[in-house]
Amino acid sequence: MIRVLLVDDHQVVIDGISSILEDEQSIKVIDSALNGEEALRKLEFSAVDVLLLDINMPNMDGIKVVRQLRKKGISVHVLILTMHNNPQFTKQLMEMGVLGCILKNSGKKELIHAISEVSKGNRVYGEDVKESLFDSLEKTQNAVDQVQLTKREVEIIKLIATELTTNEIAEKLFISSYTVETHRKNIVSKLGVKNLAGLVRFAYENQLV
Repeated sequence: MIRVLLVDDHQVVIDGISSILEDEQSIKVIDSALNGEEALRKLEFSAVDVLLLDINMPNMDGIKVVRQLRKKGISVHVLILTMHNNPQFTKQLMEMGVLGCILKNSGKKELIHAISEVSKGNRVYGEDVKESLFDSLEKTQNAVDQVQLTKREVEIIKLIATELTTNEIAEKLFISSYTVETHRKNIVSKLGVKNLAGLVRFAYENQLV
């Protein structure tokens, strides 16, 4: 029996998904939560195999919930169920080790399959989600190739765009601050921008972050 904790800030969604799954003998929604904080509290005291989690929730969204799970050392397989097919979210989820993500307009068969596979530790991303991700990755790679950025320069662009200082970037990449500054000047030159604002704009427009 796959034990599921369902988290969504809309009761009607919880009721609907619970109704869809109630006839499945191999899956049981053992509990639900209307927000991230409530979900984390319940996970500390409940044995759950799959956390079926919405992304967009007030106060603590799905991304923050996953971060707290990792911080607290709570081991549970996460399946994201979302209305928004955002490749940036998908990249972030994959980097955080989230096993699955499907859209809320998915059919019953796809939902059951995703829950089953994620419970086994397998990765499952919906076809629409993967297609958007691949398109995004292709756009990013084309932009990188066009201006001939190195792998290290791409790393530094991403870190600059997330507002890390030169010293913080140097520490994170185990290089000197002088080397970071040299890379930054080379990046600005390659992109043909005037300042860091232009560099950050390039990062976001081309979905590097």
